[in-house]
Amino acid sequence: MGRFHEDTAVVDIDGILTANLSQDWEIWGPNGGYVAAIALRAAGMRAPQGHRPASFSCQYLSVGRFAPAQADVRVVKAGRSAACLAVELSQDGKPFLTAQVWTTNREDGPSMAATPRPAAPLPADLHPMEHYLPADAPKHRFWANFETRPVKWTPWGEQTRPGEPLLQWQRFRDFEAPDVFADCARTLVLIDTPLWPAHRRAQPAEANYIAPSLDLAVWFHQAPGGVDWLLSDARSEESHGGLIHGIGRVWGEDGRLLASGGGHMIHTPPRG
Repeated sequence: MGRFHEDTAVVDIDGILTANLSQDWEIWGPNGGYVAAIALRAAGMRAPQGHRPASFSCQYLSVGRFAPAQADVRVVKAGRSAACLAVELSQDGKPFLTAQVWTTNREDGPSMAATPRPAAPLPADLHPMEHYLPADAPKHRFWANFETRPVKWTPWGEQTRPGEPLLQWQRFRDFEAPDVFADCARTLVLIDTPLWPAHRRAQPAEANYIAPSLDLAVWFHQAPGGVDWLLSDARSEESHGGLIHGIGRVWGEDGRLLASGGGHMIHTPPRG
């Protein structure tokens, strides 16, 4: 089990930003949202003082390795209240993720909250994931990083209707928020990761393929502020020509919409 704020940490040694990809976050290689979180935190190392994330978009160029990675961050534009930064993560000179991040220090402006949180019991009123799983069920190390409480449990092999939302409360274990970029980075994992299961659970049990992510785009509405439990609302409503689309939102237990976004996955038949 990893600690998110430690496993996404970026350090500056003589002007070179580096991070270490931890195997605790493995799903088909390093989890996409986890790698994206490292890129966001790298941007935070070079963002102007007092800025917070406004939006994030990335392209997954290849699968990284569980090893040190270098983060190259370039300030594309630095205005009075917004900055745009380009981020590239690489290993041995080969980039495996490229991203663009907008940041801002703006605090004034209109305030509107017209999107209610989905009707769902609070996590204290729900069973943890382990309650539904057989004692001998294989335990993937990635999921040990969270406490997960499904709003509705669907057993494996039981199809849901296409587009049905996958709602689950999640809490990162032993999480501390060293800064606003680490705090917001949690939402990248909770938008990227459930897009595949949101699609897969609507398919027949015998369907045999995977769907690696091509990209991820997330808009940050409010910083979590260290809130513990986060509600992930993911759904996949469209798939055509080998492309599978998913959208997601993340809410705080206090009812605030924290982030929304989505991405494309590509249909990949089994190898070998």
